[in-house]
Amino acid sequence: MNILIKKLLYRSNHRGTKEMDLLLGGFANAHIKHLTEKELQEFESLLEFTDKELSLWLIDNKSNLDIEKLSVSKKIKSFKIKN
Repeated sequence: MNILIKKLLYRSNHRGTKEMDLLLGGFANAHIKHLTEKELQEFESLLEFTDKELSLWLIDNKSNLDIEKLSVSKKIKSFKIKN
């Protein structure tokens, strides 16, 4: 398995808050092997945001243009809605 993928899986499943572990980890576990190289890089960038910022965007539906400009963010939102 690619080192970047292993790193992203770990980081998305060990965020610090259970909610983000479930949401981002769940997304990564289900979809990471199907992401393009660009999407993997974007996902890595997304993981740099704090749990607070991601929670406001993902759970509270607050707009965050820095997150929303990443194309992978649409896939994460779609995953959240389905689950």
